[in-house]
Amino acid sequence: MKYLLIYGFDLISPKKRLEFNRKLYGFSDQSNFGAYSYFRKGILNPKECERLAKGVVLCKNKPKELIKHLKEYKANYRILKVVA
Repeated sequence: MKYLLIYGFDLISPKKRLEFNRKLYGFSDQSNFGAYSYFRKGILNPKECERLAKGVVLCKNKPKELIKHLKEYKANYRILKVVA
């Protein structure tokens, strides 16, 4: 059984949205004017979860860490069970 998680926000500043997405999906970081490049990992594990669209994530197991992250940012979300 898989879980489809749909989330969104009522009103959120661009700064908070960027912070939310970086913590969730990870981001590329460059230092020394682009001489060094690093990828900072996010909460979502690519082996466990897959991003289908903006605000839609499909997970193999129940995404407990993701739910905690959504509650922290006061996001509206729904979890649907998918039989595949």
